[in-house]
Amino acid sequence: MDAASKNVDDLNAKKAAGSPSSGTLRKQLATYEQERTILLALGDDITKVREKGDLIALFSSRLKGLFYFTHTIVMLVDQHKQTYTPFLLDPNSSPIKDHPDYAELIKKVFPLDAPIISQVTEADGPLTFQLEKILHTPELPSFIRINYERGIREMMITPLKSRMEIIGFILVYSDRADSFTSEFKALMHGIAPQLSSAVLNIIINEEIDRNERVNEVLLSLSNEMVTVRNRPDLLRVINTKLKKLIDFSHNVMTVLEENGETYKAFLTDPNSKSKDFSKYTEAISIPYPVNDGIYNVAVASDQPLLFDIRSLDLSAAPLWLKLNHAAGAREMLIKVLPEDGTPKHCLILFADKLNSFSDEGINIVNRISSQLATAAQNITANEAILSKEQEKSFLLDFSQDIAGVRTKDDLQEAITSVLQRVLNIRLAMIRLIEDDGISLKPYMYDKTLFHGTEDAFTALFSQTISIDEYLTAKVLNSKCPVIFNVEEEDKKGKSALYLNLWKKIGLKNAYGAPLRVGDKNIGTLWLLTDEINLTLLKGICAQISIAIANIQANEKVLAYKQQLEFENDHLKEQIKSIYNFSEIIGSGPEMNKVYQLMSRVAESNSTVLILGETGTGKELIARAIHNASPRQNKLMVKVNCAALPANLIESELFGHEKGSFTGAFDRRIGKFELANNSTLFLDEIGEMPLELQVKLLRVIQERELERVGGKTTVKVDVRIIAATNVDLETEVKNGKFRADLYYRLNVFPIHLPPLRQRPEDIAPLANFFLARYSKLSGTKMTGIAPKVLQQLRAYAWPGNVRELEHLIERSVLLANDSVLREINLPKGRNDNQDQPDTFANSTLENLERRYIIEVLKRCSGKIAGRAAPQKSWPSPPRRCIPK
Repeated sequence: MDAASKNVDDLNAKKAAGSPSSGTLRKQLATYEQERTILLALGDDITKVREKGDLIALFSSRLKGLFYFTHTIVMLVDQHKQTYTPFLLDPNSSPIKDHPDYAELIKKVFPLDAPIISQVTEADGPLTFQLEKILHTPELPSFIRINYERGIREMMITPLKSRMEIIGFILVYSDRADSFTSEFKALMHGIAPQLSSAVLNIIINEEIDRNERVNEVLLSLSNEMVTVRNRPDLLRVINTKLKKLIDFSHNVMTVLEENGETYKAFLTDPNSKSKDFSKYTEAISIPYPVNDGIYNVAVASDQPLLFDIRSLDLSAAPLWLKLNHAAGAREMLIKVLPEDGTPKHCLILFADKLNSFSDEGINIVNRISSQLATAAQNITANEAILSKEQEKSFLLDFSQDIAGVRTKDDLQEAITSVLQRVLNIRLAMIRLIEDDGISLKPYMYDKTLFHGTEDAFTALFSQTISIDEYLTAKVLNSKCPVIFNVEEEDKKGKSALYLNLWKKIGLKNAYGAPLRVGDKNIGTLWLLTDEINLTLLKGICAQISIAIANIQANEKVLAYKQQLEFENDHLKEQIKSIYNFSEIIGSGPEMNKVYQLMSRVAESNSTVLILGETGTGKELIARAIHNASPRQNKLMVKVNCAALPANLIESELFGHEKGSFTGAFDRRIGKFELANNSTLFLDEIGEMPLELQVKLLRVIQERELERVGGKTTVKVDVRIIAATNVDLETEVKNGKFRADLYYRLNVFPIHLPPLRQRPEDIAPLANFFLARYSKLSGTKMTGIAPKVLQQLRAYAWPGNVRELEHLIERSVLLANDSVLREINLPKGRNDNQDQPDTFANSTLENLERRYIIEVLKRCSGKIAGRAAPQKSWPSPPRRCIPK
């Protein structure tokens, strides 16, 4: 029976006995009925409460209409720990809410065995206390004293029980000394079971909500860990997600190294204040022994371990722990992540305050440890893959860097750069095997590495080492780089020169790697360092070996090139002595005109157009002009425009880039670029296709070109000498030759006369060719018979000088005497020629007649006046007057 019902029954009994007046009883009865109604409604509402704030608000609003009090609070008891903590607060009415210690007070854990609280836990109902009277009670809870300081004078504490076990108590405060009447106490005693049920419901609901929230966060954490690929990201995910469930400041992860004897701490959490310390970089890079008193203790436990950092011996603690303590960490939770075999990863959570890690938080860490281990293992595997990819990428880049190396200095610069940039070490020395296959001499070294050890270095560097030397033989016989521990090698007492240098430098290890091309050893590479990536070093050595072999081959090529250049120069001198083009045979008036024109144009850079019939010696004139020009030290480049297919002329002249067309496997330099600062002779220019004439004109005008398939412009300084045996003016009129190109080429024309117009030069030319080919054929020809010379002069020579040369060559081969007495001139080719076939069988009158007719043909029948053309006149035949 609740208190209100009991009061109503008492009044009814008094009314029946007739004690008080009926009016007074009716009034009291009405009051009690009102209280009963309120309490029934309160009890009904309490059973529906599911959240903390609702219970206190409902309690205060219902009861403050019946009784006076200031505020209330519900404490929750932990029977296992024998403590109690604030659970339900009334911050809107509490007079201590603005107290400086309020925030800490509502989180504080109080002992259950304090004298005042012990009375409450042993009582069956509410107890009231006058605060002034209990202020000096030993172990008085601090919240009582603070309430008294803020004006609270009386306190009523009602125990809340479930199944005969106390689960908490409700405290009601008042700033008056007489607020808690017997009726109020009876009411509190009556609704205590309902309050207990409400508190239990709230605890259950909070537990359900907390589990849902924990599961949600852990699911989100699990989903994000699947996508993590590196340790910093993993720590970031832990830091952002796990903080929603556990109160910690920052986290750290450690990783066991491959040797199993040391581990490293990756302090990469962005919230870690340890980053502000100068030794942070050292703390994340140095290895720590596993037997440091912390790591080995954590590994020995399958449960998370909680450490009070203040209780540890920080003087002997690892650097990462010292930095975190200096940054404010006071509590540390360590969990070794479970893995198959030896655990490699460890998670560490730091807190700036003690008692930050609850049992629930420790349990959560235990729950996620398997997922964290999987994520960490995946990260380790991914890092190994990335490391391999980076090694491959690095070796590819290094290969490309040294692929173009052609000199020793360039190679040393490339090696020094890559070793310092990637491996953070310096090259000690490279020795190469000499041509004798036995001795090794120093090839390359970094002298700055041996500062302070110059004497030992000089002693080693000046020595020729044999391939049978102990350390060298061990390196050359190994397929991989060899590690030499300096202390252990010193005990063996071998290779004194090497060991003397190594000890003075002070490093623990030396690395020797064979330089090998295919199966052939070419030398050794030495590095002095304490730690190195052997796989990467092996790849570097392979690239260095190829580069050195290329340099040696290139040096041989350069030596051969120099030898060939010397031989070429010598050959040029011989050619000049045999083919002296500066002394072209011909002394007649027609050739003297040509010589005058050549002398005027040779010193200039003007374009020359040489015109003349086939075989008149246009190329000889071009070479003579070049040899007399300032460009004579460079070879003249010749292109026969009639001898190349139309689709190859452009590539021949301007060059092409690799892959510009089918068959273009390499870049080719065109004749224009080869003739840079020299002369380009374009023979048979009249045969050039129209589409290429435009490009040729542009190059001549702009002095620049683009290779076929190329995008860059190449500047050239080339003098053009062109030659043709066709009438270009007629070709221009017929549309077969561009007029603008013709005028650009026809800057300085030189007409070469045909041989028939220079009969005085036939005999010297014939004797010159006779001397040349008799020497080449090994016969001794001393001269040409007069009869033969007469026949040569009488012939029309449609093939000009070239025909004469070939005829003399053939006649020399057929001659049986030291004097050329017979010559086989072509038959049937003198009928419509400029000169008569022969003089011997013609009368003087016939010769004169034929000469007059020829002259009239040349003058178109006109023998006087301006209309007569100004042409070269053939010399009349000399009269054959017998003596």
